[in-house]
Amino acid sequence: MKKRKTKYALTTLLGLVGGVACVVIAISESGDFSLFVNIPSLLIIMGGTAFALIMSYPASDLKTIFRVMREAFKRYDYDLMEDIETIVRLSEMARRDGLLVLEDYAEECSDRFLKKGLLVIADGVSRDDLEYSLTSDIYHTHRRHKTGASMIAFIARTAPSLGLVGTYVGLIPMLVNLRDPEALGPLMAVELVSSFYGGFMAYVIFAPMAQKLQLKSAQEKLRNELLMEGLLAIQEGKYPRLIREDLMTYLTQRDQARAEQSRARRRAGNENEEEEGEVVEYSGGRGRKRRGA
Repeated sequence: MKKRKTKYALTTLLGLVGGVACVVIAISESGDFSLFVNIPSLLIIMGGTAFALIMSYPASDLKTIFRVMREAFKRYDYDLMEDIETIVRLSEMARRDGLLVLEDYAEECSDRFLKKGLLVIADGVSRDDLEYSLTSDIYHTHRRHKTGASMIAFIARTAPSLGLVGTYVGLIPMLVNLRDPEALGPLMAVELVSSFYGGFMAYVIFAPMAQKLQLKSAQEKLRNELLMEGLLAIQEGKYPRLIREDLMTYLTQRDQARAEQSRARRRAGNENEEEEGEVVEYSGGRGRKRRGA
């Protein structure tokens, strides 16, 4: 199996840069950036959100938040069809040479989850023990990812709420000072800019980031479930063709159709090679016969 490729997620970068650019251009059209800079509003939104996050999560989770954010900007290419073909090849090896041959493959395998499953199979454990080990791995990995995404989602939920707090901070003194027109402007700035900061942080940055992290976690969970089902089938000694058909259900209909077309092309290519080989052998035989006549 090829090593998983890690790249930057262009969609995440494009969405973030594009969203920020749209807001900046809209502000620039107003003619004065200084109108959108307000220190009390920054303290309410950013400071309040940060300390609410600290209060809500233990230090062990908080230490990972920047690593979690970086994960939203990475893209992992999971080729489920390649995974299926790998499982099928392993099943053929196991049926031909025995389950212990999987240990040799596992030593060179770069995928952590697949390597763990192959080593457990090679150890000769029961099906229930294998299923429990892999299911537990999937569950705890998904739980860790879910915790990381929940911290980002917490920021997205809290920032707009604190924007309302900033609105109240500006609104209450403004109502008290209705008779003083000079005091109304700064107080209204706190009120409106706080709501702007909260909405910007939530809907342009952190809510899309949380959604991307949840999607990445779901994709990894699906792939690991596919590998687990394949490993269980290998241990049971199922036929490779049956294993392939069972695992193909994890693909979308479009991907299944592409896989079938690819397999058909490979079969046609193999048949053509066999026919060419027969023609060459026959021609060579005729040539030798003429020389011997």
